[in-house]
Amino acid sequence: MSFFNRASGFSIHGSNFVSNEITVNGINVMGMKQNLLRFVAKGATHDSNSQYEAPKCHEDTRTQLLSDIHDWIKEPEKETGILLLHGPAGAGKSCIARSTCEKADKTGLIGASFFFWRGANDRNNAQKLFTTIAYQLATKSDEVAKYIAAAIEHDPRLLHDAPLEHQFQKLIYEPCCLIPPERLQISVIVIDGLDECIDPIVQVSILQIIAKAVRYNGFPLGFFITSRPELHLQEVFDTKELIFATKLISLDRVPGVSQDIQTVLESGFTRILNDRKFRMALKSVPRPWPSPEKIKDLVNCSSGQFIYAATVMRFISSPDHNPNAQLEIVLGIKKSGKTSPLEDLDLLYTEILSRAQDTE
Repeated sequence: MSFFNRASGFSIHGSNFVSNEITVNGINVMGMKQNLLRFVAKGATHDSNSQYEAPKCHEDTRTQLLSDIHDWIKEPEKETGILLLHGPAGAGKSCIARSTCEKADKTGLIGASFFFWRGANDRNNAQKLFTTIAYQLATKSDEVAKYIAAAIEHDPRLLHDAPLEHQFQKLIYEPCCLIPPERLQISVIVIDGLDECIDPIVQVSILQIIAKAVRYNGFPLGFFITSRPELHLQEVFDTKELIFATKLISLDRVPGVSQDIQTVLESGFTRILNDRKFRMALKSVPRPWPSPEKIKDLVNCSSGQFIYAATVMRFISSPDHNPNAQLEIVLGIKKSGKTSPLEDLDLLYTEILSRAQDTE
């Protein structure tokens, strides 16, 4: 009788025995990962191609803020299990989240991430939120993976037909809590753009599920969450369950924003000056270019919004136009009365769109 009669899950190449499965207590962990991968939201994780290519913080900006966030991540026993970063649209929350993930990844502390985005069907709802996080946790820790595999083996509906709280409990909370803290090297789960989830009720549910885990049940990982300061979310964070479990960072109160935006602008203009395709167009332009006064005007128009600076640089560095002429167009836009910090950004978008239509 053959030793390999009815055997499966391996192959033999020459004299090499190669296992295609990792089995723990009769549960196929590798098969679980492959199955779970089908329920991972495309582009939602920090190490996906779309997030890898997306903007991060300039290396000379947000330095103190990023350091403070990483210090919180490194704390072995966090006083608050949730770190909330909130700020208006365009303030750079996603860039901060990506930079945080990148640094935490290098130090081996990140367990998982999920980047919500209203424009993607997989990422504008919570259907794949906890399965995406669970998959990443399984790839980070073999011990976590075996408990996730056991949960799915017991109830396959966890992947696609279970309430959010039950999914979280069985795929994330219990697998992580069953491992002694000293053997769990990861430290944080990052959720970016919670307000980009299209259902406000689901946004609140996600917060309540996480709050229950970190406030009462001693979940070993921290949650770094970014969001706009929406009223319905603020009301949740003001509840007893969350107010004592959350450390809040408001981007409106972070110092040095104007200097950081100036750094981004100066760096962008330096790249344009060093770009060979613009050499002739800028040959006769007086130096320094732009002048310090023009840089200051752009910083003032930004009103603390990094998206303004990024949009200006994309417009000015358009390969089909003269950068200096593009700069003068931006500076020539009639300034708003500043009833809102985003009014100058609205005027900039209007000018860019009108010029795009003129060329059609």
